[in-house]
Amino acid sequence: MSAVKYLMVGAAGVAWLAWNQHQAHVEAAAIAALTDERGFVEFGMPQGAKNNEVLIVAAQNCPKEGAVRADRLAREMAERNIRYRRSSGVSFSVPQNADVDSFVRRNNAIMNGEVPIVFVNGRVKSNPGLDEVIAEYAEATQ
Repeated sequence: MSAVKYLMVGAAGVAWLAWNQHQAHVEAAAIAALTDERGFVEFGMPQGAKNNEVLIVAAQNCPKEGAVRADRLAREMAERNIRYRRSSGVSFSVPQNADVDSFVRRNNAIMNGEVPIVFVNGRVKSNPGLDEVIAEYAEATQ
């Protein structure tokens, strides 16, 4: 390959990296704009989820730290008589008139966070604290 070809391939690689970094920054800013004071992000509920319950998502019967946190959070919800459901998986439908690429990027950013992933009334947060979940639920059910 001639030096010009190497330069062209290198320039294309740099442009691709710059574009991906820009896209990541734009998506992070969009998520930040949808985030409330407790760190929950506005995001549609998964299929079958109910707005008046806490949905805790993490692997079940798993000794890993995230699943143990999810089990503990579920116990805390039960002790406080807060409606909740524990699940090991969820599925989503792309909202009508949504940009599919943006939806998929945001979904991936949220669902690839630290578990448990907790949904409350159209909002979601990765590994929230107990007080955050209780406050989010209380606000959602007022």
